Amino acid sequence: MNVLLLGKADSVFTRDFCRYILDSDEMNTVILSQELSEEYKHDYEMEGVRQIRWPDGFLKGVLKRPKTLLNFCKTCRELEKEIGFGREIDIMHVHYVEPLHLIYFLQFWKNAKKRILTFWGSDILRASRTKKILLPYFLKDANHIIFMIKNQYEFFQSIYGHKYDHKVRIIDFGNSLIDHLDKNLECRSREECKRYFDMPVDKIIVHVGYNAFRAQQHLEMMERLKELPEEILIKTEFVFSVAYRQDSDFERYKSQLIDIMDRKKVNYRFCCDYLQDEKLAMFRRTCDIFVYGQKTDARSESPLEYVYAGAEFICPRWLSGNYEILDRAETKYYIYENFEELCRVFESCLQSMDVSCDRINNFGRQKIREEISWDSVEEKWGALYEGQ
Repeated sequence: MNVLLLGKADSVFTRDFCRYILDSDEMNTVILSQELSEEYKHDYEMEGVRQIRWPDGFLKGVLKRPKTLLNFCKTCRELEKEIGFGREIDIMHVHYVEPLHLIYFLQFWKNAKKRILTFWGSDILRASRTKKILLPYFLKDANHIIFMIKNQYEFFQSIYGHKYDHKVRIIDFGNSLIDHLDKNLECRSREECKRYFDMPVDKIIVHVGYNAFRAQQHLEMMERLKELPEEILIKTEFVFSVAYRQDSDFERYKSQLIDIMDRKKVNYRFCCDYLQDEKLAMFRRTCDIFVYGQKTDARSESPLEYVYAGAEFICPRWLSGNYEILDRAETKYYIYENFEELCRVFESCLQSMDVSCDRINNFGRQKIREEISWDSVEEKWGALYEGQ
């Protein structure tokens, strides 16, 4: 089976999808990506997956210099040759739906016998007006349209109605970190994990957001949290994981964040190392409280990983509907309506938490595992490829 996957080769989600879903000897898979992944190069090679980088300015050059159309057509032919099955695509699977990318590779989209669109979250939640206008040209040709969670699909319906209901499936990505967290929980204490990252074991470690993306709203959260009583700030350290999603002016953004915290002598640190697998599991375990405030999101796996690792979760009302899984896991979490409420909710969380133990029990972990591990979802993904 010839599979052309249009997506981000350097994403752990793409890597894991290939590892768990496209690992069959019957799959001949190519990832067409803007950037090749050195980080996951070995993983792809182990699965027999080839990475191909598409040319720089693939469409941009055509729009700016119309006479380059001939070069564009030539590049398409060369790309088709490099793929090897450009005219015999059994499945074209688009991860993170970007209409302009689909326009670039329209010939492959049209050649494919089956077409799957998988929305990751922000690609629909933050879609511009232009993207929303372009999307129906591809939605009508798609065999399957995949959303991670129900809320994400309901947002899609608010734009396009029920026209595509018969094509829609709600299937989340599996989470490979769960297995690493289980191993970590068996052999390491929270204190050991804190010491590994040189974090003070006698302080409450608070992770704020999970990347450097401005939409995490670090500034807005810390403007409020810096007003916590001094006796709380003294025994608290705030951690910012900023290894990825850095904007070009991130250093300026970071300086603004530091300035906010320095004015009130807040204890903080930035984690700039890109972590995965075992080390990421250890990093999640250092956290006592995870504070979230992203503008828009589908159900992100990172908050669930923190909860699974034993942290308290403070979530904004505008995202809380995405985490009904925690209700099913009978796991308590804290909700604030707006940033003005954040300090009050943080103090409430602090008063009720027991810093000496995890905030989730075995039942809660099992319920989360049953819903987000790859074991729980791989059959649904596989059915799409098998024609069901």
